[in-house]
Amino acid sequence: MDFTLIQKIEVHGMRYKLMRSNFCRGYYVIIIQSKNDFSCESFASNDKESALDLFYEIAASATEPCSLRGIIMDNEKLLLLANKS
Repeated sequence: MDFTLIQKIEVHGMRYKLMRSNFCRGYYVIIIQSKNDFSCESFASNDKESALDLFYEIAASATEPCSLRGIIMDNEKLLLLANKS
């Protein structure tokens, strides 16, 4: 799989990475790594700035790997509701 690293941050011993998919336009991946856990989730975004906003929100809140999936799912629901309006 082919990805481009967009941003990487380390906060409170956790590593956060935002990557863009090179084979599926408009898709991004967030990876969270701690000493004891790891999580990786993909999501669609209309633009890089929106993907970065979500990434910074996740990193600033010191999100644990086990919470990443729920946050991505909630974000997708909000986007669906906004697009229906």
